[in-house]
Amino acid sequence: GAGFVGWGSVNFGVKSNSIAKVGDVPVSKVKYQFTYSNLYNQYAQKLGANNFDKEKAKSLGLEKKAFRNLYNEALLLNMANEYGVIVSEKEVAQEIEKFDILKDKDGNIDKSIYENFLRARGLKAKDFESIIADELRVRKLITLIHAKPLPLEKKAMESTFNIADKIRYKLLKSSDVNVSVDQSELKSYWEKNRINYLTKTQYELEWLVTKAENMNLTKKDLEDFYKENSFNYIDKEGKLIDFNSSIESVKKDLTLKKLKKQAILDRNRFKKGKLAATKRSIIDEGNSTLPVEAWKLIKSAKIDSYLKPQVVGNRYYTIHLLKKIDPKEMSFEEAKPLVEKEYLQIKKSKKLDKLAKSLEKSPEKLTSSVNEFLTLSKFQTIPDLTPQDSMKFIRYIFGSAKKIDKVTVSDGVVVYEVVEQKLLEKSSTVGTLDKEIAAIKTGELDSNLLKELSQKYSTQLYVKGLQ
Repeated sequence: GAGFVGWGSVNFGVKSNSIAKVGDVPVSKVKYQFTYSNLYNQYAQKLGANNFDKEKAKSLGLEKKAFRNLYNEALLLNMANEYGVIVSEKEVAQEIEKFDILKDKDGNIDKSIYENFLRARGLKAKDFESIIADELRVRKLITLIHAKPLPLEKKAMESTFNIADKIRYKLLKSSDVNVSVDQSELKSYWEKNRINYLTKTQYELEWLVTKAENMNLTKKDLEDFYKENSFNYIDKEGKLIDFNSSIESVKKDLTLKKLKKQAILDRNRFKKGKLAATKRSIIDEGNSTLPVEAWKLIKSAKIDSYLKPQVVGNRYYTIHLLKKIDPKEMSFEEAKPLVEKEYLQIKKSKKLDKLAKSLEKSPEKLTSSVNEFLTLSKFQTIPDLTPQDSMKFIRYIFGSAKKIDKVTVSDGVVVYEVVEQKLLEKSSTVGTLDKEIAAIKTGELDSNLLKELSQKYSTQLYVKGLQ
């Protein structure tokens, strides 16, 4: 959330300033930390500070996402080096001047605000300016390699974009269809598909909890810890959160830091049988009792392993893996709720399809209509459909050669008839057509280019857990 962000759980070591090297381009620790922090804050803003924390970030794989972004950038920077793409100090300065977060109330770049911005992120000016320069070089490169649509490409798509359709339709909803099943049907379906109904992987575990007891943290302890780690306490806008507002996060982080030594000692005593487990249980893989990071270790650990202490809330768990229980076929009674849900959906889909085919033969029963002409160049939400289904539906209409047809959407099936069609003025679709073709080409080019560059430039990783 808005408090402690940190840089994930990656252990960088101390020997190198880089976490990886892609071709001739190093990926620095500083750049990774900056990228991870930005990504973290984006997700916190999107999901809400109360719904996002370090554990959630781990479960979403933010560390790997941050590295993947930098890896792709490094591939393109290698190419930029080959093509001699450069940026000037003036261009970097002009880009930094666009950052509203660095401006005073009069809209001017303020040196003290800039310095606080860098300090809050643990950055030096040269590091930040280098990050901006790399981004600009990549942008320049992409601009150079993204070609404009060719006349042949425009001609191929022009006919579709110059057509407008008026339709009538009917949405057949899954909820409008009633079906029933008996036990013999369910059992027969289960017999044929029983291999698809398996129990979850389970683990027999025991764990020792190390929690803070009688830990007296003075105000000075907390203030000193805050000063040493203040760059970790920033809000979603990247501004430093003051000590008083951060105090609960500071208490938790300092408690965990001091508690870690005790957790390591407890692990050794637990392993030697000098301490008894706090709890023993058989639980499904991924159960939320344990954090995502712990599950990663459990899944890769050997039987009878004692894992390193894991943070769970404001304490440490030392987990002892006793047994792995592999998935097995469920009995009919165990699988019945899943089988019934799936089989009912299959029967509903078949009934909907039958009704849809009947409507295709009787288009006069299509009772809904759209007053406006539909086109590919202008997005419209169709009544009764979600925006996503509307987009899918419209694209399907213009991709189909049939006058009467049906399309499956999230809540059922839409049967439609094209009742009127007209040609549009070519000039009204030129800009949209160019953008659509460019978007298709850009997507294909970026994907294929990165794939080709990844084969051309070798990668050296200096830390684990980023790929």
